Parts: sequence; structure tokens; C-alpha cells
Amino acid sequence: MTNKQQIQKLRDNAELAMASYGYFHLIGKKFKNDEDEYGDKANKPITLHDILDITYKNYETQDSTFFNTENLNGDFTPTQAKRFFERYDLLIHQPNTESGFSATLFGEKKKTKEYRI
Repeated sequence: MTNKQQIQKLRDNAELAMASYGYFHLIGKKFKNDEDEYGDKANKPITLHDILDITYKNYETQDSTFFNTENLNGDFTPTQAKRFFERYDLLIHQPNTESGFSATLFGEKKKTKEYRI
């Protein structure tokens, strides 16, 4: 393996690690209905891209309460989030259990069909 290939593999694994912390259990829920704060995203369903996109960091869902806040917490740029989901599919997401365990399984879209947890 060349240095360039090794660096590419490390970058890919780092990106997967970052993405695995996404709050994917919020997919399909709606943004809080506050047009002043959320603009055109107010009362719209949350998508895969929104979850990882730093643009929507700290946006709340409609289900958010004082004691149980549900905020988005993405760290990807909009372009990085778009490229990530062009390459990978979200196969399964297990939100935090009572013991604190959570897992996300991604699969590559190209023919190799590698699965990463």
C-alpha cells in the first residue's frame, strides 16, 4: 500500500467515525416550527444530510422539551455531507440503549459493498 493510499484510507475511516456520531434517530422528525429562527427549514422533515450538516447544528425538533432536548449536532460542511452520502448508505442505526450502547452501520454504494460499523 502506497503512502497516498494509506492516507486516503485513514481519511475515509476518520470521516466514517465522525458520521457515526450523527443523531440518525431524528430522521423524519420535523424541525421546530419557528420561521424566525429556522427560516425555510421550519416544520420540514429532517433528512440524512441535515443530520450531518453543520449548518443545522443546534436546530431543535418539534419533539424537543425542556428536559429532553433533541438538537442536531452535525460537524460536516454541506459539501462534505453530500459527498459522504453519495458514497455511503446508512443501513442501520441503533440509538442509545439504557446501557449507553449505540451503533451505526454504513455500506459503500460501489460494487465492493463493504460494511463499516
